[in-house]
Amino acid sequence: MAGSLFVIEYFSCPGCALPYSVTKEEQPTKRSGSFACEVCGSLVHAWSGNYDFFDWQVDKADTPEFGKRWAGTR
Repeated sequence: MAGSLFVIEYFSCPGCALPYSVTKEEQPTKRSGSFACEVCGSLVHAWSGNYDFFDWQVDKADTPEFGKRWAGTR
């Protein structure tokens, strides 16, 4: 939709807590859809209305990576 505002929203999978970011855009017509977690398959978000959600991406996790040593830890 020309001149529409894109908004980035954040969701966490209810099954495995994987964080996602997604682009939300207002549409002139009603849309519906859903997105399932790419890891565990749980429903992350479903929508119906004058918005569409697209460009689902795994959001950067804030937790340390397994197998790496961090300064100050033993």
